Amino acid sequence: MNITGPAGVRRVWMASGKLIVCLTTVGATTYVSFFLLHANALVSGFAYLLIVLVVAARWGLLESCVTSLAAMLLLNFFFLPPILTLTIADPQNWVALFVFMATAITASQLSAKARQRTLEAQARKAEVERLYELSRSLMIQTGNRDVGAQIAEGVRAKFGFTTVALCNDPPAGKIDFAGPENRQLAEQVLRDIASNDDYNFLWRGKTADGEEIVVAPISFGGKMTGSIGAIGPAVSEPAWQAVANLAGITVERVRNQLAASRIEAARQSEFLKSLLLDALAHEFLTPLTSIKGAITTVRSEFTHDSQEEDLLAVVEEEADRLNGMVDETIDLARIEAGEIHIHLSRLPVADLIDRSLDRMASRLDAHRSAVHVPAGIADISADAKLAGIVLRQLIDNAIKYSPVGSKIGISAAESNGVINITVSDEGPGIAQNENEAIFERYYRGFAAQDSVPGTGMGLSIARDIIVAHGGRIWAENGPEKGAWFSFTLPMAEER
Repeated sequence: MNITGPAGVRRVWMASGKLIVCLTTVGATTYVSFFLLHANALVSGFAYLLIVLVVAARWGLLESCVTSLAAMLLLNFFFLPPILTLTIADPQNWVALFVFMATAITASQLSAKARQRTLEAQARKAEVERLYELSRSLMIQTGNRDVGAQIAEGVRAKFGFTTVALCNDPPAGKIDFAGPENRQLAEQVLRDIASNDDYNFLWRGKTADGEEIVVAPISFGGKMTGSIGAIGPAVSEPAWQAVANLAGITVERVRNQLAASRIEAARQSEFLKSLLLDALAHEFLTPLTSIKGAITTVRSEFTHDSQEEDLLAVVEEEADRLNGMVDETIDLARIEAGEIHIHLSRLPVADLIDRSLDRMASRLDAHRSAVHVPAGIADISADAKLAGIVLRQLIDNAIKYSPVGSKIGISAAESNGVINITVSDEGPGIAQNENEAIFERYYRGFAAQDSVPGTGMGLSIARDIIVAHGGRIWAENGPEKGAWFSFTLPMAEER
């Protein structure tokens, strides 16, 4: 027992006061029995035994043993002949004295054990009630402020600790304190336990004032997620394990709530963005239709020289191009909103590739293109507009990620009832472990995040379209350099 601090000195004074009360009670009983009532040894012995039982039931084994010893000495001195001496003349009185002592000590031990069990039962009951109240308070915790601080404050309030600290997201996670920050609750111990997956027991220590320090690991689903420690009154190990489990469940629940909120916010954002794109695209259609009609009328109703005719042809061609881009924007907005409506038709592979290259002619001026489509290849069964979006997206991707003047290849081949179309480039290729991730929405390769413009949506849309056709799309590095993007579409039933 540490008696150097204020708490230790207070415990010593309390123990001394209890012993003084015990000895005083035995002395008072002796005075009344011997000097006032002139009681015999039997009556006095029962009186002493009753005092011993009361002391054992009220305080504990130490006080009852001291009381038993004092009662035995006084019984011998005042009530067993020869009186007023510690000697015993009759051997039977020795037996009686030792029987009294044994009975007193045995009764003290039994009473002390019963009292200890009662105290332990009361302590367990109190701990269960505190755990129940803690679980109720943690169930309503939200992510509005730091969940670690909320848990630490809840544990401190329910169990009466002076200081509680919670370490989350090991190994270098922030430590949240509730109550005065006490350096005796070592932050390094909290972090070490939180980052050690093999640590599954309590760490205990003592402060300079003799208060208990406990640190418990927090785990969820078999994975270490943090640690929680406290300074204050002693709490049983099962209760501490329950506190750690409640903390782990609360942290995971709040994380899931925040993740669900972010997902819902992203879904709403996608929905609003799709509505906006759809609305803007429709707004562009009206003036483009007017421009197209005016240019057609001017070219057909009036005579122009060759230079004017060329300029008007450029205006009409670009109006058609803008009209196609608006249609494609509308389709993309609907695809992003999850509305993919496929209208299958018989489509020659060469026509799909030629139309896509024509639409992207201006962007391909700085690159060499090479097309390889075997003669007699089967037609595909696909939505011509959506299949064109996929191919143009892959060509646009190759243009953005390959140097000027490099070659972009497009090839097609039959394989097991499907047509395999591949777009290759001579760029840096695909980083390791990103072959699948680049098709996820908003994902952009680490090497291109700052150097190449984009939103991370194009390949995701292409994947959705191909999957809706019952095909698959994948990416790989070429045998020498660059990246190869391939997708499959089903063959038409008849050639």
